[in-house]
Amino acid sequence: MKSSSQKYIEKLSENELAFLKQKAQKQERTFRKLLRVLLLGSMLISFAGAWENIHNDNKVFNTETVFSWENYFITLIILSVFFLIAMGFSRNTELSKINKDIRQQKKIIERVIIERKTFLPHNNTFHFYLNSLHKLSIEVEEEDFALLEEGDEISIEYAQNSGVYFGYF
Repeated sequence: MKSSSQKYIEKLSENELAFLKQKAQKQERTFRKLLRVLLLGSMLISFAGAWENIHNDNKVFNTETVFSWENYFITLIILSVFFLIAMGFSRNTELSKINKDIRQQKKIIERVIIERKTFLPHNNTFHFYLNSLHKLSIEVEEEDFALLEEGDEISIEYAQNSGVYFGYF
């Protein structure tokens, strides 16, 4: 689908900037909590992976299970490095875009055409489908849903780098 919409850049309002800062803080807390859980999980998985079977001819079952500190630390280091790299990559790709928006304080205002109107009765919400490449649909107020028709033009606002949606008018 081609977008024939017009875009222009404006400065973020104080409310939008505060919203982005709050979103960045919340996302930072979420990443830290998830990293703690993953590191704790790597310790538990490493403990489970540290046991090794040693062949012993004097036993009935011919093997003896013992805890190996060497296996524990090898497994712990491998899992910890893997989780740190994965979380670092994820954090930098997500959070750096929001931080860049906070530094630049720019948003995109895009004029779009309403292509379809939809009411979802199961959750009582109203939606417009748009001709935007960035935002395919938006939830709207009931009054706007009744007032605007397919083919009408509206403007949507979103952050320049992260694409965080601010609203429509």
